[in-house]
Amino acid sequence: MTLLPPFALRLRTLALAITAALIGSAAQAALFEDTDARRAILDIRQQRTQDADAMAGKLGALNAQIEQLRRSLLEMNAQVEQLRADLARQRGQDEVLARDLAEVQRKLKDTQASVDERVRKLEPQTLTVDGKTFKVDPDEKRLFDEALARLRAADFAAGISGLNGLLQRYPSTGYRESAWYWLGNAHYGQRQYKEAIASFRQLLDKSPDHARAPESLLSIANCHGELKDNEAARRTLEELVKQYPSTEAAQAARDRLLTMPAAKPAPKKARG
Repeated sequence: MTLLPPFALRLRTLALAITAALIGSAAQAALFEDTDARRAILDIRQQRTQDADAMAGKLGALNAQIEQLRRSLLEMNAQVEQLRADLARQRGQDEVLARDLAEVQRKLKDTQASVDERVRKLEPQTLTVDGKTFKVDPDEKRLFDEALARLRAADFAAGISGLNGLLQRYPSTGYRESAWYWLGNAHYGQRQYKEAIASFRQLLDKSPDHARAPESLLSIANCHGELKDNEAARRTLEELVKQYPSTEAAQAARDRLLTMPAAKPAPKKARG
């Protein structure tokens, strides 16, 4: 074994010491680096755990919100369905109300028409009879029409009663002249010639310009004829021709005068 000089030995010892120091320092550094890495890993894991927990919390809150929203949507759908049902029911009620309203309006219209008809029947009416225009009450018209219907049915007694009842109830009736005329005809039908003459004369005295006046004079002449009073009949026919010369009754009077026997001469007064 070769012995090294003291200087070399010291150098070798120093080198070994430096090497050992370097190796120890490297080992310590490696140990330090491993500890930091572990600590960093642990920090990362802890951070990840915290992040995961936070994310889980957020997901839980989000799921809760989603569930709440789902329940809200279900409630809204239920409310919408309820509103649809209410709307359909309301539409049905509206249709029923519309039909009821239409029915009420129809009944009101019918009632109004009925009332108007009743009022119209109660209101005076304007008529033109035998060339005379006047107003009459519905009952007044009914009495005259019923009496005339009796005469047309040859029920002269009922006709006379009806016309007299009309004149008593409505003494100023617009039917007055026509009633006198038809009373005369009714009495003539009953062979009550004097009563007939009185009725015809009443018309002539009160309304000489009435449309029935010429016919009344002709009827009076007929009554005198039935009574065998030819002179009175002749005078009446002559009166008719004189007062109403242009009427058909006057022409009939002229024709009848031609066939009547000549008037008897007036008796001469005895000389004193």
